[in-house]
Amino acid sequence: MIKVTEQACLRQMNTLALPCIASRLIQVDTVEELKQVYSSYNLDTGNSLIIGSGSNVVLPEILEITVLQFTASAIKLHPQDDVSVNIEVDAGVLWDDLVKAMVDKGLRGIENLSLIPGTVGAAPVQNIGAYGVEVSDLLLSVEVFNVQTREVETIRHSECDFSYRDSAFKQNPGQFLILKVFLNLSKIRPFTLGYGELKPLLGRKNLNVAAIRARVIEVRQAKLPDPKVLPNVGSFFKNPLVSFKQAEELKAQYPDLVSYQLPLNVQSVKLAAGWLIDHAGWKGHRESRVGVHDQQALVLINHAGGTQQELLSLVGKIKHSVWEKFQIRLEPEPVIII
Repeated sequence: MIKVTEQACLRQMNTLALPCIASRLIQVDTVEELKQVYSSYNLDTGNSLIIGSGSNVVLPEILEITVLQFTASAIKLHPQDDVSVNIEVDAGVLWDDLVKAMVDKGLRGIENLSLIPGTVGAAPVQNIGAYGVEVSDLLLSVEVFNVQTREVETIRHSECDFSYRDSAFKQNPGQFLILKVFLNLSKIRPFTLGYGELKPLLGRKNLNVAAIRARVIEVRQAKLPDPKVLPNVGSFFKNPLVSFKQAEELKAQYPDLVSYQLPLNVQSVKLAAGWLIDHAGWKGHRESRVGVHDQQALVLINHAGGTQQELLSLVGKIKHSVWEKFQIRLEPEPVIII
């Protein structure tokens, strides 16, 4: 069923709770409806915005375009053999609902990505990741609606151009509306436990996928505020990648600098953006109606009715401060709609 709302308020449709009025919001749950909407309203990449649950966008107060939301939410399992299962998931499914459902079935591979907000359709765009696992590690292909051709296409993993918090979908904003995501999970895949707070689980007897999910949730809830209580988009900045030389120079000056090991074929070092922001003096800082979380400097918060302008002003100050202190340029994770 096609649902159209004119002059739609999107405050409840973005996890930063930023005030935003869109010219039109259209919600559909079938491909046929989607084609009808694009034809009826003459939509293209320039006059429309695709949104999931709004957990990775920074919206302006006025959005003079049509906002589209694809709401289909089915999950289908396709066993490949005794241990491997391919998962077909509609874009409208909430990501953590999918993780929970798969963990409940004893399927491995997705557990480290527990409690990440957003929809399944948004996951490949950002190539979401946590604790050493990215969605690109699991993804087989993506079914999309190509806005330019008005046709449904299948994009294979090799065509997604995945990298750290990036993809072909992010590089071509608005061109592809993700309809379905196909993942591969397993009953015997080795657990990924080399990151931070998951390391204590190494060597634990009878460790299962449910215990890992529980630990990930425990860690995330201790660090990250609930967007329903303190509006946020989770990690606001990407962890920067720097050269080996720059990393060594920084470690010589700051011995407690936090960095992460990357695959041997990657000629760079990933630094913890939260550590950089914290040591630049921003943790717990509040500026009028927006601020930095007092437990995790990587999280920016809308305290009480802040706007995109106020938030981006704070973002600019943080980026400038980190550059002045460490000569490192921070990049935002969420998509900023101007």
